[in-house]
Amino acid sequence: MAAAKPTKTSAQPQAPASLRRQPSQARAQQTMQTLFKAAAQILDKEGEAGLTTNKVAAAAGFSIGTLYQYFPSKEVLVQAMAAKGQGMVLQELGRYLTELENLPDVRALDGRELLGKAIRILVRGFATGKGLSQSLIHLCWTLEKPEETASAVRQVADRLAVFFERIDHPALQTPSTAQMFVLTRSVIGTLRSASLEKSPLLGSPAFEQALTQMAWALLARPEAHQAAGLALGARPIK
Repeated sequence: MAAAKPTKTSAQPQAPASLRRQPSQARAQQTMQTLFKAAAQILDKEGEAGLTTNKVAAAAGFSIGTLYQYFPSKEVLVQAMAAKGQGMVLQELGRYLTELENLPDVRALDGRELLGKAIRILVRGFATGKGLSQSLIHLCWTLEKPEETASAVRQVADRLAVFFERIDHPALQTPSTAQMFVLTRSVIGTLRSASLEKSPLLGSPAFEQALTQMAWALLARPEAHQAAGLALGARPIK
């Protein structure tokens, strides 16, 4: 089947267009980081109902006018934090895949374990918390903009497509466009639902294993499936 065609994408989502001031200078960047940190702390302590722009400005040590120079509303603030979080996930995934691509013996590594580590990065970034707390991720999903989520998922799909083609792993096929679409949307959609539902499965080994098994079932070469079946059948019955 034809491999998914990678497209050039940025590893860092652009700042939401609704920002009143684009943070191009170091001082502006620092101001935004301080506001982000204050918002995250309030959210963790008081929950979504306690998060207001007035509280964020006060906790950050700025006037409400300074906050409004960047964020006209609480929703825009949270969406900007979501964009930053998405960028962190994409960067971590990119670093992991690049490291594997540069390993001379990558084809000898266990294909299922390679998938499992990539799944773990996505789980932590989009559901259980990596750089962003679980409560903040939940709020980000609540206020998500579908087009921004779709852009992030496309970047994940494009990077994975390049990765599978480059390593040409004996146990993992280069996925078709359809396979990559189904895989990435299934994984991210599951993480979105688990976060919004505040599922007790989040953070459990069984949750990651189920996602990894789904990815393996879709991406493993037929001979790898056959070998796994033979190995399972060879185990003695206890």
